[in-house]
Amino acid sequence: MSNTPASTSEKSTISKAIMKKRAQKKYHLPVIGHFAERSVEFKNILEAEQVTGINYTLIFEACIGKIYKAKNVHWEFKKGNHYIKYKAYYINAQDSYTRVGGFNG
Repeated sequence: MSNTPASTSEKSTISKAIMKKRAQKKYHLPVIGHFAERSVEFKNILEAEQVTGINYTLIFEACIGKIYKAKNVHWEFKKGNHYIKYKAYYINAQDSYTRVGGFNG
């Protein structure tokens, strides 16, 4: 393995993949962040990331309940159909997951 930087084609492929992931509908839903002294509503998860500096995937995982808090902030979706859809999907996926074997598979 060499210490040469990634080629421009690799960089463009990576940036395209990042743009594709950030364009997903689930990151464009309104969220509410519950900070220590107040709650703030954001237009979408990506805007919340820009304002707070907390990664958008952490905010999403906190919204669906996969993690309890993201950087000491409680997050939730603003109530609506999207709230029910993503919450139900995660709960169903979590219930249906079974691990076969021990730590080594």
